[in-house]
Amino acid sequence: MARLRESIIFKSIAGIVLILSIFCMIVSWIGFEGFTDSLLSLYSDGAFRTAQTAARYVDADRINEFLETKGSTEEYQTAWENMDRLCNDTGVTFIYVIQPDLTDFGHISFLFSTINHETDYSEYAFGYTKDTTNEDYREKYKRLYNGLSDRELVIRDKGYIETQAHITAMVPLKASDGQTRAILCVQRQMDAMTQARRAYIHKVILVLLLLAVVVIIGQGIYLYRMLLKPVKQITEETARFARENVKTGKKLTKMIKNRDEVGQLAGSIDEMEEQIHHYVENLTTITAEKERISTELSLATHIQADMLPHDFPPFPDRTEFELFASMDPAKEVGGDFYDFFLVDDDHLCMVMADVSGKGVPAALFMMAAKIILFNNALLGKSPAAILADTNAAICSNNREEMFVTVWLGILEISTGKLTAANAGHEYPVICKPDGSFELFKDKHGFVIGGMDGVRYKEYELQLEPGSKLFVYTDGVPEATNAENQLFGTQRMIDTLNQDRNAVPEQVLKNVREAVDGFVKDAEQFDDLTMLCMEYRGEEAKDEKEL
Repeated sequence: MARLRESIIFKSIAGIVLILSIFCMIVSWIGFEGFTDSLLSLYSDGAFRTAQTAARYVDADRINEFLETKGSTEEYQTAWENMDRLCNDTGVTFIYVIQPDLTDFGHISFLFSTINHETDYSEYAFGYTKDTTNEDYREKYKRLYNGLSDRELVIRDKGYIETQAHITAMVPLKASDGQTRAILCVQRQMDAMTQARRAYIHKVILVLLLLAVVVIIGQGIYLYRMLLKPVKQITEETARFARENVKTGKKLTKMIKNRDEVGQLAGSIDEMEEQIHHYVENLTTITAEKERISTELSLATHIQADMLPHDFPPFPDRTEFELFASMDPAKEVGGDFYDFFLVDDDHLCMVMADVSGKGVPAALFMMAAKIILFNNALLGKSPAAILADTNAAICSNNREEMFVTVWLGILEISTGKLTAANAGHEYPVICKPDGSFELFKDKHGFVIGGMDGVRYKEYELQLEPGSKLFVYTDGVPEATNAENQLFGTQRMIDTLNQDRNAVPEQVLKNVREAVDGFVKDAEQFDDLTMLCMEYRGEEAKDEKEL
């Protein structure tokens, strides 16, 4: 039973039957209300027509005479006989005439009372007095006597006192002076209406049950043929293939002719078996290919490392500055790169760059960008011109739409003047003598390779002996720990200021240790590249010569 409840067919049929039941109940309720309203209108119209006819038999000007003679006159008897005949001919239950107590309409007195002879009810004797049934009757009597209405209707769906469900139509009996002398009432039982409504409900329930049976049987057969049987075949085949790992002799698409999603699934399973079988047959070749790729990536790592300056100190005979740089790729090869070289004896060029993306494509793009930057710098151009010409060269043939952010600075060694330009890269960090490391928010230009024709602005910084420059890629501030928290620029500045007198190599070690301590066991997300240069000036050169 539990497996049946969990099956797709059971759930589908149950959902359809539920929706059908709700729809039938809504339609049935609307029909029931409309059917009831129509029957009530039919009953009330007939009752009022009977009341209008009966009112013609009673002379309202003689009501007082009927009271004085207590209904013993010939005219009274004739009127009663006419009402009695009308009551039995029309099938109504009661026709009677009453006079309410005009002080509070709290009780009524009967002047005429006729009964349908086919019922078990009794007539009321002339002058019989009874309390008004309820407030509804009292208000309707009052309206008729005060001339506020010419007809009133009372509906008792659930019956009241002596009678079952019924309606009572009331009209005033007015004398020649226009005053109401009495009220004529016609009461009609609604047993036929209640029986009709009951029959209507029974038919609706029967139709609903028949529809439910038809839906269950039809939908069950349809779902079994179109869904359950094909899914069962797919399940058995996937279990067999997982167990044996051998292609079947007969494909699922030969057994399952569906063109719907189930048929597509069968086709996908056949295709999956083909692909897995092909993969298993060629597993040795694939493994060897993977080893070859791993070897080539290892070689690419060494080639990339050789492309970057890696001998430190890089200029042993130059004491005017000290420089150290490092690059740790997130994958075998990365897109970050740094570079530094002497343009001439008095100018040192420093580059820090970050290529979009990672892996081999970024490494190839990085090498091309590095070479173009290097060649433009050796021509003696300014930083802004170097970036602009590099951008033009890359944009001329950049179908993959890759880009690189670059910070490039040229230090005039003799004076300490640093001229730099920034193409969308991270802000550099400057530490003045006897000062602290601070972020220098320079003017950013657009990234290299992003758009042709971009011009770049350059700026100048005066470095005093003892000043330090620290540039980096976004892999440092965006290093992420297991809680998805970033290392952040401020934490990087705080780390630098913990040992402001450290030499460039130690500066980079301090930052790397801080990043590792923050990230801990989390996987390195991005390349991590840094460069630090300490300017010592001509005084250091003179001291060495002495």
